Amino acid sequence: MQPLYHVLILTPTNFSAAMPTSTSVLDWVLSSNGRVASDHGGCALSLLPADDDVVLVLPPRLVSWHRVALPKVASARVRAALDGMLEDRLLDDPAELHLALEPGSRPGQTLWVAACNKAWLQAWLQTLEAAGRPATRIVPALWPTSAVGSEHGETVHWAHDEGNRVWLSTASPLGVRSIPLRENGSSTYGATSRLGADSSFGPASTFGDSSFGSLGSSTGRGPEYTLTAASDPATTSWFADPSITGLAEQVCNQRFDLMPTADWLLRCAQSDWNLAQFDLRLSSGARRTQRMRQGWRHFASAAPWKPARWALVALVLTVLGGVNAMAWKERSALQAKQQAIRQTLQSTFPEVGLVLDAPVQMQRELTRLQQASGTLSAQDLEGMLAFIAATEPGASLSSIDFLSGEARLGIGGLPDDRLLALQQAMASRGWQVSSDSGMLNVQAKAP
Repeated sequence: MQPLYHVLILTPTNFSAAMPTSTSVLDWVLSSNGRVASDHGGCALSLLPADDDVVLVLPPRLVSWHRVALPKVASARVRAALDGMLEDRLLDDPAELHLALEPGSRPGQTLWVAACNKAWLQAWLQTLEAAGRPATRIVPALWPTSAVGSEHGETVHWAHDEGNRVWLSTASPLGVRSIPLRENGSSTYGATSRLGADSSFGPASTFGDSSFGSLGSSTGRGPEYTLTAASDPATTSWFADPSITGLAEQVCNQRFDLMPTADWLLRCAQSDWNLAQFDLRLSSGARRTQRMRQGWRHFASAAPWKPARWALVALVLTVLGGVNAMAWKERSALQAKQQAIRQTLQSTFPEVGLVLDAPVQMQRELTRLQQASGTLSAQDLEGMLAFIAATEPGASLSSIDFLSGEARLGIGGLPDDRLLALQQAMASRGWQVSSDSGMLNVQAKAP
């Protein structure tokens, strides 16, 4: 069975921070449920596969994270309040940045705020729109792992290729941070990386305290930095793109689980984040459609809903089974009645060999018997005239035209209401009656 819809998750190839063009190349993954990839690859915008939903994943170093205590203000003033609170923390003018609140947050709470370059984001949204692939959702590649009102969460390390360099990005309850990994076994972990250090994007990535251990050196070959995990192994995950796993394990002295780009994009799309807020917010109709699709996708694939899905399948099968049983019972009863009518016809009129339409054939045989015995029937003119005389004794006939069971009678001496009453009385006895300029057309139903 073909899936009802697809979700297309995409990001600039190698998480590039370059401004988009019509020939820009993207990494993408296609999924029918948002959890399992049905196809993936990399291509230009014009060659992207067909889709229903498009999710744009932002490169990790293009998003900075800021922890703020948002005051209780009206929804229309939230953005202005954020600008005032973050003005001293940002390297760029807040008006040049796009801001978004974490899922489930509201004024009066301490929450995470994502910031990214508005011009870059709007350029990509416009480019996707022009290519016929408008984004219905915007998500970050990494996000702080603490939820609203909590300071606890897992720590996720991810080694990946970004901008033709190998980076180790870390997300924890303290924020998100990216550091470059070098092939000589060293890392510049000691310096806070700037957002888009190889480009003009200004906001600094914030992380706070490090989840790595000490930075040390070994003798014999010059400075060498060794990264060791200091966080709880039970809540810490290490992932790396298969092409750079060896380098990441050498530098960090830590085993990494393989995580291809396609699987990482799926992971991003499964988060609750949506950066399409404030001036980039979708219309209410688009949000409603998006929620319905996300709800259906969650119901169709999420493990907690598996018993409900099986229950729904059982209910549908039960209903279908019941409907089929009732249909079979009704069909059997109808066939039994039809067989009884056929048997009645053949027992009453043995000369009928082939039964095609038992009621019609029985009427025809009955008409033949009436004609053979001289008995009047509804097909005879005498029967029509007798009924008219009995129903309207004052009616006078000026003309009679009869042929093959159809009579055209000129009736006089009756007002319109009495003529209409006569037509209704004859129709109730099975004749088809109509009037035309004082003429009454009467036809018996065909046997």
